Amino acid sequence: MRKAFELFLQKGYKAVTVQDICRACDITKTTFYYHLRSKEEIILTMYDPIVQNLTAYMPNILQADRYWEQLMALFETLMKESVKYGIDLQKQLFIANLNQDHGSFDFREELTRIAVTLIEKAQKAGQIRNQSPALALYRASAYAFLGYELTWSMKGDAFAGFRQIRRAMEQIYDAAPELRLAPVESVK
Repeated sequence: MRKAFELFLQKGYKAVTVQDICRACDITKTTFYYHLRSKEEIILTMYDPIVQNLTAYMPNILQADRYWEQLMALFETLMKESVKYGIDLQKQLFIANLNQDHGSFDFREELTRIAVTLIEKAQKAGQIRNQSPALALYRASAYAFLGYELTWSMKGDAFAGFRQIRRAMEQIYDAAPELRLAPVESVK
């Protein structure tokens, strides 16, 4: 899997063949197909290591002074990890799931638990003023995040990324004014 992702990042998903993956791993096609149905199956697992790796980032995320900042660091870490895989793989993941839902974008229990806990703590601390159920808020923000990922995969580097996601989160959660990003100067 790791070798395949390296090849996808180097050459692009469509340019990499199953034979290329087999050569890089020093395996036969029979061995490849014993473990996987297709190279598409490899990208369908893309989010699993991202979510699993969050545990490695948790000490850094939890260093933020406020629960709101911890929640934003969680989303920012997810964005940074997704960006590492590149636009090409992100597009392929969307395409694969549009053709048939493979569950790649389903909620992950561990991530949901962490986010809901942070949201509840931020609500109690007055950092999040929207008092809707924490799970409902998390789901709304996760869908917004997914929309921004889709936009990024379509627009590429022209997309402003996390700053726009953060602004959306501020609206969804009704973050306390002192926790919001400074307003952007309007062009006159």
